[in-house]
Amino acid sequence: MASGAKYFILNREDDWKYKSMIKDVIFEEDMMLSNNKSGENGVYISSSFDTLQNETIWHRMRLNYDLPNDSLLRLRLYTSDSKTVRIPAPDGKGLMESDIDKYILNDDIDINRKIDIFDYIGAKKYENPTDILMFNLKGRYLWICMELISYSRKQVKVKDVKIEFPKVTFTDYLPEIYKEHDGKDSFLERFLGIFQSIYVDLEDRIDNTPINFDPEMTSKDFLIWISRWLSIKDAFIWGEDRLKVLLKQVTNIYKSKGTKQSVSRIVEEFVGVEPIVVEQFDVKNNQNYEIQKNHIEGLFGDNGYVFTVILDEKYVKSPEDYIEILRIINTVKPIDSICNLVVLNDKIYLDHHCYIGINSYIAKNYEFVIDEGRKDSNTLMLVDVNSKTLKTKK
Repeated sequence: MASGAKYFILNREDDWKYKSMIKDVIFEEDMMLSNNKSGENGVYISSSFDTLQNETIWHRMRLNYDLPNDSLLRLRLYTSDSKTVRIPAPDGKGLMESDIDKYILNDDIDINRKIDIFDYIGAKKYENPTDILMFNLKGRYLWICMELISYSRKQVKVKDVKIEFPKVTFTDYLPEIYKEHDGKDSFLERFLGIFQSIYVDLEDRIDNTPINFDPEMTSKDFLIWISRWLSIKDAFIWGEDRLKVLLKQVTNIYKSKGTKQSVSRIVEEFVGVEPIVVEQFDVKNNQNYEIQKNHIEGLFGDNGYVFTVILDEKYVKSPEDYIEILRIINTVKPIDSICNLVVLNDKIYLDHHCYIGINSYIAKNYEFVIDEGRKDSNTLMLVDVNSKTLKTKK
């Protein structure tokens, strides 16, 4: 592998916060974001990254971030074999020796002064970098100072940073004659570094290909791609977390596609509860089917191509939810069948879907009378002994 053999990576909230000084930034999904509500620049200053080897020549830094218009990411890098530096004394009288890590982590020192110290000790400065060859940085320790500047108060999002070491270049694989004139800023080394970066990035993508097919590890964009590959229609309505769960189960669901079990499982994955699925086979085997045929067919359909899915209203909160669930059911149901999706609420409608223990309960005896005082003769009243009433419609 033609890249640094070792690396540090910052891609979690704990990584950013570990032994560092941060100001006016927030964290979302392990990304570091400038806090646009404060109106101040976000700042991240790390303590030392230690290679455990003096005179280490650093290899490469890769930064992955989203930068809105009118925004700037200003980066300073400093390396040394020692943590001790000579900096101006706080009282402005002369210089003093100070441990950089202790200085950075000292809450009593203004953070802007800490940024200025990086300029004083000769840190390398970059603006909006995405890929840096660090061949001119040498030392056991590395410090990072990053400013997230947004003039329009839009958030700068830093997703991850990878720092590779020690230096490994394509010239290491060439004959000695190509190294005779190598210096600190070798043209050949820097020229080949362009192609080396392209090669290494492609190599990393190939090495990480298995991760892309792991629903728990892959990105949201790749989740959508896998969903299309597996013929999951309307993947966008699932949301990222539910889609990850579905992708793990989709093979087993598709094995039973077109059956009652597949409909039940895919609805359960979407809403989080197993629905009641009633087929015509279940209906016609009811011992009261012939007696109550008209009512039963009105509820569950009158032909073998209709099946009914029953859900509690708390899982179908809007017409949009209703449509989404129907679309999901349509992906696994038999192509020539019709789904009758029924949403149960806490009201009892005679001649409609009413089930003891699901949306109706037997509690205690009530007197059942017609409310003669109302002109609406379809309204019935349940009157208890305490004159409390429960309304139901016929």
